Amino acid sequence: MEWIRHAIAQEAVACEEEDLQAYAPAASEKKELTPQERARVKPVADFIMDLTKAMLRTGYYASDHPGAENAKRGLYDAFLSSLGEADEIMLTHQETHEKSDILIIGILDEPVNVRTLVGAGMAELFFPKLSEFFKRKGLVTFAVRRAITPQKFEKFVDIMSDPTVDHGDSAQTGQLLSRALIDNDITEISTVFMDDIIALEMNLPWRVEMAIQRLAKDLKVLPLFQTESDEAIKRMKLQIIQDIIRPLNHPEFLKDLIVNCYVIARHVDHIESEDVEKVIIGAFPLDSLLPTSRCIFGELNSLKKIEAVDPGNPSVKRRFAAVKRILKWIARRMVLEDVAGAQRFLEQLYENGLLKFEELPADVQYLINTTRMTRDIQAHPPRYAERLLQPTGEEDLSVVLKCLRRVLPQLMQEGDWVTIELIAQAAGACDPANVLMTDDTDRTGSPIDYIFEGRIEKLVGEHECAADADRRVIESIFRHIGSRGIEALSSVLSQTDSRSARKAAMGALMSLGDLTGDWVNRVLDDRRSEWFVKRNALILLGSLDNEAQDPDRVRKLLRHQHARVRDEALHLLVNLKPTGAEDEVIRALEDPDEKVRWRALNALPDFAPLSEESMNFLLAVIQAELPDDAEAATRQHRKATQLIRAIGAMKLFKKPIEVEETILEHARKIGSHKRGFLNRLKKTRDPEHKALIEASLTTLANIGGTLSLSFLQNLAGGKDSIADTARKAAAVLQQRLAEQAVSG
Repeated sequence: MEWIRHAIAQEAVACEEEDLQAYAPAASEKKELTPQERARVKPVADFIMDLTKAMLRTGYYASDHPGAENAKRGLYDAFLSSLGEADEIMLTHQETHEKSDILIIGILDEPVNVRTLVGAGMAELFFPKLSEFFKRKGLVTFAVRRAITPQKFEKFVDIMSDPTVDHGDSAQTGQLLSRALIDNDITEISTVFMDDIIALEMNLPWRVEMAIQRLAKDLKVLPLFQTESDEAIKRMKLQIIQDIIRPLNHPEFLKDLIVNCYVIARHVDHIESEDVEKVIIGAFPLDSLLPTSRCIFGELNSLKKIEAVDPGNPSVKRRFAAVKRILKWIARRMVLEDVAGAQRFLEQLYENGLLKFEELPADVQYLINTTRMTRDIQAHPPRYAERLLQPTGEEDLSVVLKCLRRVLPQLMQEGDWVTIELIAQAAGACDPANVLMTDDTDRTGSPIDYIFEGRIEKLVGEHECAADADRRVIESIFRHIGSRGIEALSSVLSQTDSRSARKAAMGALMSLGDLTGDWVNRVLDDRRSEWFVKRNALILLGSLDNEAQDPDRVRKLLRHQHARVRDEALHLLVNLKPTGAEDEVIRALEDPDEKVRWRALNALPDFAPLSEESMNFLLAVIQAELPDDAEAATRQHRKATQLIRAIGAMKLFKKPIEVEETILEHARKIGSHKRGFLNRLKKTRDPEHKALIEASLTTLANIGGTLSLSFLQNLAGGKDSIADTARKAAAVLQQRLAEQAVSG
């Protein structure tokens, strides 16, 4: 309790969502270019071809030619144009038994083959010359940075195009060219020659291998630039590493670089593996830290498995120690830079002994303490239940409640419903007098309300997708939570489009039995309940046993101010059909809400035969004179049409002949203007008027007798759409009368 009291006092922090973005496998080169990418690399292709001509001195001025200076200045301008927003352009020569390739790196996200860059036709002429240049110089890769001045760029072209160094062996050529670049203080050019290549212990992706080779070479020659200050050398070192890292824009590549950079220290004097690792980690882009760290953590797990099989292997031990060291340094940078989304990762490092508790930021310490509390509660749930049911004091009760509230999200995330059920059972059984006084307010609440506050909706979602066994436990949790759980479950019935969610919620509510019924009645009787809570209660009431359904409670809500409550109440009342329900349906025909009126109309046939009073009311509405106002007349037409259709759907009438005569008289009356009914029908263009006529004809077919048949047959003699409707209605009526004659 003393430790929990201390941990609970820590300020609460939000748990970050983990960004577990899946990365596509890293590509070795760009195979296909989009039109936009082709436009982007066009200046690059032109520059590479001109640079090749200059360095081979083919179709290009010699360095002592009067036009050479302008030509080199034009080449420098082409270099800047080709860069766009990139910081450098890098060419790498790949030579294998199968093929020879030259790739351009740094312009697009992935390397581009020179053949793709210049096109197949030009590549046949151009590629062999560029490849031959790389071989002649013993050159593996070179990169030119944006920061290079025109003078240094021109000197670089002169050095690389000087044929005097081509007569020695390849090792000698590389040394001479490297020395020449250093002597001219050209730090903006990075080169790797064949004699610079260092042996690697592992078979790495070629992009990572080139980065290691280039980094080893650049760090090796850096001390030779004696004119620079120590501070300038540091900046130069950081810039070099950033430039080398930038093309490795994939977590797997960055992981391979950092865990294998120890080989650089073996080939560079006065530098240790740790120094290289720290500098590389310091140069990592912030947005790459977390995904790369996860890849490195995967490497750590792989090494653990290897070590378990071969515990005495010194190489594995060395790599294991290096990876742990790298992860620790990356974690420290994450903490210093406050990298978003790193909470769970730092927690993993702590659990694996790579970081001490005091080295963690406060938010991660909070998460770790929460996990410790969770594990203790999972191991000893009876002890916590006892402290809830028999608290030694108000302070202890407050500490335990805060502890349980804090661990609940983690228990839910882990799906430990059994432990949550035990917590809910104990909290639900607490003495109601045991209330929690929060530290910053005078708010009070029951223990179970406090523990589950803000978590019930999550519990509802988990119930929907849980397995049957877990679902039964969650339903038991709802039982202990009581009314708030029922309210959350009931909201699913009206707010979700998921059939499975509604089915699961209804199953849970039905399993709660009397608790659900009590909650429904309490909500329906409480005038302060929100309209949507009342609507949900009505939906739920319709699913309960008939004994629990009180029509009087439902009838009261037919006068509720919110239309959706009235609509649901009418729906339930129609299903219950208590005494007087017909009168409520008739009254609802005048409801101001269209949906409520529509439900009442559709319900009329369910109450057939209607009382004489109700039927007389309907017929009076149908026969009412049209108002002079056009909009009001349209509404009257529509209402009469709907009522006539509803009557047509009825099977029984107390005075069927009177109903038929009224509908027939109304049908004749519709067109009783100067031109007569038939002419009026042929000329009508009013859709509401037409709908009313068609509804009348169809209803006469369903309820009429011989008088209606004569009327329909007379009307069917025309050639318009109304006549067609009349013919169909007459056929239906004739068939019905024939069947009645046979059966009667």
